[in-house]
Amino acid sequence: MNDRPLMRSRVLAILSLVVITSCHAPATAPVTAPATSPVTAPVTAPATSPVTASATAPTTARVPPASSTVQLGAISVDRTEGSVRVPGVVALREGWLEQAVCQQGTRDHESLITVSMPPSSIHAALLLAGLEPGRPGHWRVRDDGSLELVPPTGEAVLIEVEWVDVAGSTQRGPLSAWIRAEGAAAPTSFVFAGSVMRDRAVAPYVADQSGSVVGLVTFGDEPIASVAVVPDRADVAEPSLKAWTERIPREGTAVTIVIRRAPSRVP
Repeated sequence: MNDRPLMRSRVLAILSLVVITSCHAPATAPVTAPATSPVTAPVTAPATSPVTASATAPTTARVPPASSTVQLGAISVDRTEGSVRVPGVVALREGWLEQAVCQQGTRDHESLITVSMPPSSIHAALLLAGLEPGRPGHWRVRDDGSLELVPPTGEAVLIEVEWVDVAGSTQRGPLSAWIRAEGAAAPTSFVFAGSVMRDRAVAPYVADQSGSVVGLVTFGDEPIASVAVVPDRADVAEPSLKAWTERIPREGTAVTIVIRRAPSRVP
């Protein structure tokens, strides 16, 4: 019934070679160390010789400490901070929204930002950062006409956007500040929902087919989801989320999406 371990292993396999290479790169340092044997040092030079002191120094001093940062293609993962940095581009400054972030060429017409990599790559990066996925939310109309809304689960995350403005200054702020809500509360809380895995030869990770990365409306395939369940049918829930034009840089502006573990709440 619980297929999360299966999802984790299958998604991580997408970039496993890159992860292994990045994580073990420092281990090659001892192999490239000078070939001179430290055993011969006392014979070839007095103990007070600067050359001997260098030759007999502990070899571990030359090995750089393992970095907490791993590069997965264009995605940067900080395993200590529990964060990932994803490059993207501003796609939309006006109009209704159903996505905050999507893969380029999928839901660009309803998303603030597009990214070039498949959503499963971002999922793998979040796993490497130590975040725990849950499940996307869903909804249905009951027989009596009432709505059943099931919110998404998963580790809470904070999402920020960095960009350079026209004056050359670096700006950073919450992604939610780019969203204007009409007649409803703007989405400010997100979780690592993890999308859904299906047994299909093509795009078993459902978000790789739909392009969803950060969802605002509940389609049930969101890797990262707003905790508020918003039905994806206009006849059930009228559109209420729009791009906040005045706060968004020009379309085509390069941005960095920073997704990190939300601080634990004190009871």
